[in-house]
Amino acid sequence: MMKIFFAKKVFLLVFALMIVFGLGFLSGKFSSSGTIPTMGLLAREMPIFSVKKSGEVCLTFDISWGEKTLPLVLKVLQENQVPATFFLSGPWAVKHPNETKAIIDGGHEIASHGDRHINLSQYPKEAVKENISKAYDDLLSVAGRVAPYFRPPNGDYDDVVIDTARELGFETVIWAVDSLDWKNPGPDYMVDRVLKRSFPGAIILCHASDSSKEIHLALPRMIQGLRAKGFKLVTLSKLVEGGTIQRMDPR
Repeated sequence: MMKIFFAKKVFLLVFALMIVFGLGFLSGKFSSSGTIPTMGLLAREMPIFSVKKSGEVCLTFDISWGEKTLPLVLKVLQENQVPATFFLSGPWAVKHPNETKAIIDGGHEIASHGDRHINLSQYPKEAVKENISKAYDDLLSVAGRVAPYFRPPNGDYDDVVIDTARELGFETVIWAVDSLDWKNPGPDYMVDRVLKRSFPGAIILCHASDSSKEIHLALPRMIQGLRAKGFKLVTLSKLVEGGTIQRMDPR
């Protein structure tokens, strides 16, 4: 009798799960676009990792400190006529208004990298809100315009970070390909890594902070290699335009 009772409980549990998942698919809660299901049939969205779009990729550069690497990066981008998206921390932009202007004058896009460089998932909602809001105010005061994209410091996020950023008008953006330039592994390694991992619609992570000491050496061959693979390099806003945002982590 105990075996029969246990078997019935297992059957009922499996049947209940089948109903849950069935309803989830019918209601569109489970999808390849990166929607994550919960037991309450509610869905939360992941950050942006890439964009479903043929023929284009995006180079992105985070900056939180220093001023030596940026001119070297801007020089390479200018020589190769490549527009990029720069995620700037608010304090850096306030401290470096001329450098911020140089990014804009180079035809590049400015987005937010937050205020204090901390792991926001470890903080309450109000602190996350203050971090994002202050960075936006600072960036706007220096740059005059800010793209509606937010890359959290260290790429660290949770539900609160994503939801708070969206409430403030920003989509949280991570990346599909990490150049690992922040580890300074050598130009050859970075070029090979980016070219092997890139795909149509990929968002590529680089840095123009001074901790990235070799990115300007890898960048020319990186650009040439991406173009040789048939990719056009565009800003994040251009990549999103006409494409479909992908929220599944491909890394």
